[in-house]
Amino acid sequence: MNNVIPFVPKERLAAKAALQEFINWAKSQVHLYDKPDDPVQWSAVSWHRWGLKQAVFFKLGGGELLHPEFIDFAKAIIFEERAVKLNADQLILQALRCLEAALIGISRQADVTAINAAVLDRACVIAQEYHSCEFSVYRVSRLLKHLADRLHAAGLVARPFIWEPQIKQSRMTLEDSEANAKKKLPSDAALIALGEIFYSRPELPLDIMVTSAVALMLSHPCRVGELKYVRKDCFFTERDNKGQEQLYILWHSEKGFGANRKPIIDSMAEVCKEAVLRVVDITQEPREYAKWLEKNPETFPFHAGVPNKGLDEPLSYQEACDALMISKKDHTPRLTLRAFMGKVSERKTIPERARKVAQEFLDNFHATRGAKHFLNGEGGEDELNEMQGITLRKLNILVRDKYLPQCFPYTDENRIIKWQDALFCFRTGTFRLSDFGVRKPFGLTGCDSGRLSAQLAKNQKKTKSIFERYGYQGVKVNTHAFRHYLNTGAHRANLSEELIARWSGRVDVSQNRVYNHMSVDEKTAEVENFAPQLPTVSGNLISSLKTNVPISMKDLGEESDRIVHCTEFGICIHDYAQEPCAKFNNCLTCGEHVCVKGDQTKLDNLREERGYLRSSLNSFQKEAGAGAYGANTWLQTTMEKLERCDQLIAVLENPDVHDGALIKGIENGWTVGRNASAIRGELVVENTGLIAADAEDDKVAELELLLGWRG
Repeated sequence: MNNVIPFVPKERLAAKAALQEFINWAKSQVHLYDKPDDPVQWSAVSWHRWGLKQAVFFKLGGGELLHPEFIDFAKAIIFEERAVKLNADQLILQALRCLEAALIGISRQADVTAINAAVLDRACVIAQEYHSCEFSVYRVSRLLKHLADRLHAAGLVARPFIWEPQIKQSRMTLEDSEANAKKKLPSDAALIALGEIFYSRPELPLDIMVTSAVALMLSHPCRVGELKYVRKDCFFTERDNKGQEQLYILWHSEKGFGANRKPIIDSMAEVCKEAVLRVVDITQEPREYAKWLEKNPETFPFHAGVPNKGLDEPLSYQEACDALMISKKDHTPRLTLRAFMGKVSERKTIPERARKVAQEFLDNFHATRGAKHFLNGEGGEDELNEMQGITLRKLNILVRDKYLPQCFPYTDENRIIKWQDALFCFRTGTFRLSDFGVRKPFGLTGCDSGRLSAQLAKNQKKTKSIFERYGYQGVKVNTHAFRHYLNTGAHRANLSEELIARWSGRVDVSQNRVYNHMSVDEKTAEVENFAPQLPTVSGNLISSLKTNVPISMKDLGEESDRIVHCTEFGICIHDYAQEPCAKFNNCLTCGEHVCVKGDQTKLDNLREERGYLRSSLNSFQKEAGAGAYGANTWLQTTMEKLERCDQLIAVLENPDVHDGALIKGIENGWTVGRNASAIRGELVVENTGLIAADAEDDKVAELELLLGWRG
């Protein structure tokens, strides 16, 4: 009975049909990324050369393709995320890899329609095992949730299920925040070193590029990837409303913000101008070359070694090697050319038409197998016959597709700016330090993040950073640190959140907080400076309190006409438009609570509160002495309130204090949120006023002293 057909439930058949329809849709649309003479190959391992970045369909850990049952689904998801939803999150493919590994591990197959909550839970565990960074694991779990929702929306699962990832985002303590700021902000040593290198007027093109790029990144908050959009004529000036000249830079921000103009910090204006002039000076010729390439697409790029022949005249091996600028001392031109063409034909990232030129040569090469004949009775090899049609026209196709950026004449697939107008436009090989020369200057390159990171962050072992080459050992800086640095400075200068977001080229204002690395002390001082400064005496306040007339901040000496809140002991100056009360009616220990001398009703309330607290503490003595659970915590808070009552009553009853005097309480640092964090152990740097979950100190003796039971 080997021919029995297994039963497949109707639900799974419908899910499989929907899955195939989803894949067919993606296959029918992927042609939108076709390049001239190089259509997108659905079966390709990587789609990078067609502009779909982070689309390499290997298993987790690499080295092997995704399972045949899963890979088409993964490609359809990547195409939808990249092309339709414009989601550039690099971890979406990592989430798919974890999902595939979990699916095979649980069901022994890669059937997408069999995905359920158990598979997704296992995928989260695999992500935890693979990634050491907790935040990366959290992001992968959220992307798995996104994939689960997509599967349900498209009907790609046989049995619907409810699933939520159990991985929570790690909370950052105050100490963690301080350590994180040190990592993300540039060190003083790095800033000083870069400044000294810049003012030493470096001569190497690599050093000019690095220092000039840093100057631009320190003049306004930008992303390193946006440098490829900077034009050679990027500056202009305007007079502000005070009649002073302000320098602006034309900029194109990524992540949806688009083209805008950004003001340059006054202290960096002259530095920026000098940086741009240095780059313009060494990139004039490459821009002319880019312009010539665009105007002459069929002509082979000229250099001293190009043979003096027409585009369609056959070339000898030596002439072809000279045109391609390749040579090997131990090999003949024929073998050298064969090795070069072999590498071109095997490299999948090179467009199809260039690989066809290389493969055509290899086919003819193997067909002739080095056939020889004699000319005029003399020994020799007639290379013209053997080459069979290798011409400058064909080599032009090969050279342009191999060496030029795939998006030429534009600097990237977004088609924002052409190479002939870009500030950072260099010939390939310009940044070589070993021989300070250009070996194969057919291509163009810019100020990419990889090269900058190698020079600033020292992330390549074999490459010396700019700091090491200039004698600054142990110094390094992340390319994104300058953006964090300027955003933090903007917060210190009290710029509005909207202005900071616009200056940074940021669409979402809420993301500003990620770039604010002000210290805890600075934030505390900022809050203290924001708090209203109250006058010593306010004579009109007593009559207002007696007649229940609304009291505004103007009555307290502030310009705001906001109405204050009256309490049973005084008035509350907290701005409820900013946030709700964080003290949960603990007015006696709040720094925003004000008592008014001369208000007899409020004084009577304080006396009544003092009596209540003393009575409560008196009746609680037995339970506290017996060590009841939570007694010490309760005693600590109640005793603090009683002490504050005694202090306030003493001041309000003092005849030397004038009526209308404002007595502002001292903030003890306790809030409901901070107390909850302390109880969970998530608040490392705790204020002394915070309450522990179960304090062990014995407060009974202190209570007896407070109540006057001990001398």
